[in-house]
Amino acid sequence: MKLTVNTKATPRNLKPHIKSNQSLAISLLQALDAEIESSLVNGDFDLGAAFPIAGSDLDYKTWLKTYAPHAASSELGEHHVRAWDWSDSFAQGIAPPALIECWFRGGGKSTTVELITCRTAVRATRRFVLYVCATQDAANRHVGDIANVMEKCGIERAVNQYGFSRGWNAQKLRTANGFNVLAFGLDTGARGVKLDHLRPDMIILDDIDELDDSVNRVEKKVQTITQTILPAKSNDCAIVFVQNAIHSNSVMSRVLSGELDMLQNRIQSRIVPAIKDLTYEPVEKQDGRISYKITGGTATWPHKNIDVCQREIEDFGLLPFLRECQHDVGVGGKFFPEFKEYGMAGEPWHVVDNIDVQPWWRFWASHDFGTGAPACFLLFASDERENVYVLDEWYQAGQVSSAQVESVLTVLEKHKLAEPKVISKRGGGWNTKLEAIAFDWANTFPPMKVEERVGEYPVEIWWERGLPCVRAVKDRKAGWQRCKELLVDVESVNSVIRPKLRILRRNCPNLIKQLSDTMASPKDLDEIDNGTKNDHAIDSFRYGAMWRVNPVRCPETSKDGHNINKENLPIWMQKNKGTDYV
Repeated sequence: MKLTVNTKATPRNLKPHIKSNQSLAISLLQALDAEIESSLVNGDFDLGAAFPIAGSDLDYKTWLKTYAPHAASSELGEHHVRAWDWSDSFAQGIAPPALIECWFRGGGKSTTVELITCRTAVRATRRFVLYVCATQDAANRHVGDIANVMEKCGIERAVNQYGFSRGWNAQKLRTANGFNVLAFGLDTGARGVKLDHLRPDMIILDDIDELDDSVNRVEKKVQTITQTILPAKSNDCAIVFVQNAIHSNSVMSRVLSGELDMLQNRIQSRIVPAIKDLTYEPVEKQDGRISYKITGGTATWPHKNIDVCQREIEDFGLLPFLRECQHDVGVGGKFFPEFKEYGMAGEPWHVVDNIDVQPWWRFWASHDFGTGAPACFLLFASDERENVYVLDEWYQAGQVSSAQVESVLTVLEKHKLAEPKVISKRGGGWNTKLEAIAFDWANTFPPMKVEERVGEYPVEIWWERGLPCVRAVKDRKAGWQRCKELLVDVESVNSVIRPKLRILRRNCPNLIKQLSDTMASPKDLDEIDNGTKNDHAIDSFRYGAMWRVNPVRCPETSKDGHNINKENLPIWMQKNKGTDYV
């Protein structure tokens, strides 16, 4: 192989790469290696560049009136202007902050980002847009809408040397000026998100969340976005996430709350409802049906004014309107939408700061047993009007049964509901004013037949200390129904409506959080989502609620109302504890 190169015989386009002291082949290989390295760093294997076309010199308002008059028929809302100003700030090589916009249903979310995509193609400030939706079908529909607008704008398709389209179908658009759009559905799995080795320099997240998303499904979506889509972006990628909240566990809700740490460099505006400061009241129709009338508020977009919102309430109901258009996700995917810390006027509702406990009230408790997983003990009371109060909780993991007993006795002693039988022997038996403790009986109670018992069972430690544990009613759906009934029960006192269930705020943080956050199963609305991580407090609440409705005697100690074998009796039922204690 020659070490020198005949420069006169070298083609013109190769001359920049030759070196006089080595062969042409080696020079070209070195040049190719350098080019590949540059492409890896820059994320751009296609050395061409998009170029602007007719209409690129217009401001976006004029461009809309010229090329998309259907979108300019109504005045733009503040949220629309915010998105258009963001997209018009694009510059090659500079990554703008991500745009997070939570708009109401019917607020022009998809139309706006589709038009922004078309205008970006005209201006050529980006080359490759990845349009991401929950499903591939939804993503394809949006890309189809973009194709229709592009054709109206005069954007030509890219063609090969034979005059055939290089890519213009349901999932992909390629234009003659070097712009590309690709549809991506989160339901398609870990598919590639590159196009001819181009990295996306604009990513649109639209219609990511769905009403029937389970907890596990939301987690999978987050993983796909953070581990497949975002890592594939270019260095100057512009990202927009537009969605209504739908439910409290949605990707959008978790991004807004900061629970997810994705898209930290961002522009996040306030949530945009259809009506600011909405007020409404029930009205009775002539035939006796109850409807709801909007009585106050300001529409955030003239195109969807108060009259339009009123028709939507009448067409598909108040609760869907509140969820979809007002972002009131407490009426949607939550399992306990009836639970409210505060009432309509901002007054304490189910959660209060003080409960004036009286000595003649009934007291009982519930316990969701666990050692590795958290255990939860709840203390209940009811007054002479059968109002129910949750006075305290003990919630902790990693405690054996004997340690749980000590903690529970401390809680009861604080409320003056238990004391040692012998003051100097705190490790012995105790007297208690509890009627019962509805106790989780999964492998915690001894078998009915003495000969089948093996060793000591967790509940027997509680019995030995004088705690009146009985088997909880374990029917889940009946229990959840009773919890919901407690949450909707109200009473009228001096013409003031107030709930019949109240929870002491400072003592029950885990119960309050789980009543607020637990999601319904998308497959069974009468059951909690099977991806729920923490349900121990609401399980205990369910046991306590069911015991209040259906108090039972301990099946280990009675049958048909008569005591059975006395050696089978728990300690707490064998001795007289006086008139003040059970």
